[in-house]
Amino acid sequence: MSKYTKLWNYLKDSCLGTETLTFDEIYSICGAYVDDSFMRAKHELENYGLSVVKINLRDRTVLFSRNASNMRYRR
Repeated sequence: MSKYTKLWNYLKDSCLGTETLTFDEIYSICGAYVDDSFMRAKHELENYGLSVVKINLRDRTVLFSRNASNMRYRR
């Protein structure tokens, strides 16, 4: 189990299309910092139907996107 599993589950349940989270929000969700291990673990997100689009180090944000093949509609 990755230290980012709580984040992946949060995104799986909440992300409709795209979602931007700050590094601080990510820390509050999963208790782990965005660091080099995040770069190695981000491939795990594909198992949840999502992907990392962009990591902005200047603004300290990460843009996540639901993969088009796994897009689902919520009411």
